Amino acid sequence: MKRIAFFLLTTLLLCMSFTLHKFYMSLTQVNFVKEQKSVQIIVRVFIDDLQEELNATSIKEPIELNTDREPDTIEARFKSYLKEHLSFQINDTQEEFDYIGKEYSDNMAVFYLEIPEIDTIQKLSIQNKLLNFSFSEQENIVKTKIYNKHKSTLFTPEKTYALINF
Repeated sequence: MKRIAFFLLTTLLLCMSFTLHKFYMSLTQVNFVKEQKSVQIIVRVFIDDLQEELNATSIKEPIELNTDREPDTIEARFKSYLKEHLSFQINDTQEEFDYIGKEYSDNMAVFYLEIPEIDTIQKLSIQNKLLNFSFSEQENIVKTKIYNKHKSTLFTPEKTYALINF
């Protein structure tokens, strides 16, 4: 009987030690399309994390994303949030991106942004603070493809800025 009790207790403790740990991550892809003189940006974040962040940082009524209860003003809130938490300097000049739109795909919100009229890029400075207010373990990965050179940078709540030279 003691063996069975010991076995059950050991099994229970082992199972409890392997609980799931949620990870918090976003992915931003930055591509320079020289022929179009355009920096094209795609941002992917988990819908539930974005919803929690927007609700935590707003005094407005709570929202539900990707439902029929999503507010009509959500595009303006997305645009405002992205402009506040994501910024780009190209060749030492602060550049504003145009918010093109968004779509929902596989539990992700996918945002399309563009910085038009860019002739060349020697230096790209990025500040990425997406979801940092709500998640202390947030990691934001930024992948760039500029002049066929691929670079990746990891941003955290402690490291929100990076300079990439080309």
